[in-house]
Amino acid sequence: MSSNRNGSGNGTHSPEQGLRVHHLANLGGLIALAGLDLEPPDFLLGALLSVAEEARELPVEDRARVAKIGRTKLDERATAKRAWKSWQRARDLHAITLSTNQMRDIIEALGGQAPESPTHMVLALSQALTEASDETN
Repeated sequence: MSSNRNGSGNGTHSPEQGLRVHHLANLGGLIALAGLDLEPPDFLLGALLSVAEEARELPVEDRARVAKIGRTKLDERATAKRAWKSWQRARDLHAITLSTNQMRDIIEALGGQAPESPTHMVLALSQALTEASDETN
């Protein structure tokens, strides 16, 4: 079984996807630390949406107070370094949504050949981008 650069055995995930999954897993850990991991999904999402709305309204000093509460809890659990590192990595990721036709156009514009199956488009796009990058270096 071969593995790609992020260590997954099936070779279908990019390093960026691995970082995104790692970041999302850490967010799940934060939800568990807050004691919300056993709440039903509709309540949890509602609570998060409510907090997000309130967070947009918080003055800087209140945000600092809330962050201090979270930092204390993270420090207690010795997870602060890992959570911050994941957050910093995730800031370099950008989610985009492309249709199959858009992906096909990009792959072909990069000189690649788009696969027939839409399920293989992401891998083909990643390979075409890598090859185009290798050609310019």
